[in-house]
Amino acid sequence: MSRGNILIEKPEFDIAAPHAASLVESLRAFSYELPTALADLVDNSITAGAKNIWLDFHWDGENSVIAVTDDGVGMTEEQLVAAMRPGSQNPLKPRAPNDLGRFGLGLKTASFSQCRRVTVRSIVRSGKSSTRCWNLDHIARVNEWQLLRAGDAAAEPHFSRLAELTRGTAVVWQNIDRLVAGQRTESEREQQLFLQRADAVRRHLAMVFHQLMAGKQGVKLHLNERPVEAWDPFLADEAATQILPVTPLTLHGAIVEVQPFVLPHHSKLAKPKHESAAGPRGWNAHQGFYVYRNRRLLVPGDWLGFGWAKEEHYKLARIRVEVPNALDHDWAIDVTKSRALPPPALRDDLRRIGERTRSDAKRVYSHRGAKLTPKADADRVLLWEPTAKHDKMFYRLNRQHPLLKQSLDATSNRSAFNALLRLIEETVPFPHIAIENSEKPNSLPGPFENAAESQIREVMEQAFNSLVASGYGPKEAVNRLRTIWPFELFPALLQTLSESHSYA
Repeated sequence: MSRGNILIEKPEFDIAAPHAASLVESLRAFSYELPTALADLVDNSITAGAKNIWLDFHWDGENSVIAVTDDGVGMTEEQLVAAMRPGSQNPLKPRAPNDLGRFGLGLKTASFSQCRRVTVRSIVRSGKSSTRCWNLDHIARVNEWQLLRAGDAAAEPHFSRLAELTRGTAVVWQNIDRLVAGQRTESEREQQLFLQRADAVRRHLAMVFHQLMAGKQGVKLHLNERPVEAWDPFLADEAATQILPVTPLTLHGAIVEVQPFVLPHHSKLAKPKHESAAGPRGWNAHQGFYVYRNRRLLVPGDWLGFGWAKEEHYKLARIRVEVPNALDHDWAIDVTKSRALPPPALRDDLRRIGERTRSDAKRVYSHRGAKLTPKADADRVLLWEPTAKHDKMFYRLNRQHPLLKQSLDATSNRSAFNALLRLIEETVPFPHIAIENSEKPNSLPGPFENAAESQIREVMEQAFNSLVASGYGPKEAVNRLRTIWPFELFPALLQTLSESHSYA
């Protein structure tokens, strides 16, 4: 193109700036749920060094408000404006090891996903405060990224907690349309639903931040004036929990720590502990790998695409995986920080660890918590023995079981007795057992669950006599009983039996 005698070159690019009104509505589509959105705000508070974080759910129908306040270092006005800018940091840029962010989107997308007005106020040590507000309705009107320098009068009461601190930050959500649009203040039912959502947030935060809440120096979370109690998915303090060794895996010079846990059989736990250990989504849903990044939980139990179903027999398997934030890209961690996929270089090791843990968990589930070594497992005597045939699993009675063998040898009509045993084997009510176990996983009783000690002792004595009659010495017979299921569950009775025969 020329103008007079001057040649003007046409630029090789166009500036295609996004329309603010359209893009901000698109940013609302990130797949946050309320608990994950609020967890993203808590991430920011922890990164800012907060020791206390308060979440307040204020019910007022469609005018309800959620506020998150912390006592972290706070932000200057310049820092606050930068923090409110979408994409405020490059996800590829190295970050401090304790930084729980990544994309520079969390505060904005988490807030936009739930509300149409988010106001942030921050106070630094000097006492100076700064306020900024994103009002999506205002952006829709002006079609510009106009970051307002003040909130509205209705937001002010929700900054009262911050006003009592010497430093910190408060985030106030108004017009939370995804949660309370059209709801009425006087509706008790809608108020209860609102409070139930708050309880779901409590359970989620207790799970996600349990490691960061641990110990005297851990961060303290409060929801509607009540402390949030950390939920440890691994029951590490329970004596019956099997804590397996840590396996360090290396990727790009960074260490990924993997530690399996096999949780106790429900018979080994008090009922309140067992109910708590189920977690927010239940026992079956919480089996698998737990992926952490800087001690913050991302994945609360998943088999990470290895093709393993979440079956009842494996529900006691939980595997901790600690990932440094330098490997965010390799683990495909998304904006919501609720998904992660293992890198190809680690999949074989993780599969191997997962298979071993699942096997151990199934053994504990099937044998009511017995800690079994491979040798001990091979030596044990079971009444029912599984047999695979034509891709189906059958269960046969073990004719070498001491009591059954003695009964067979003593019967005058061996053919009739064998026919009875075969009939029992062919008519085990598998469909009924499967349905009952699926609908009520912990309703099926274990061996002698409601039996008196005298009844257990009577059966044990008969088995002891059978072993002695077959040639075992009394001391050998007692030791053999220790390998016969389910007598191993009653060590005190075995000891009493041993002492009653004077063979300690």
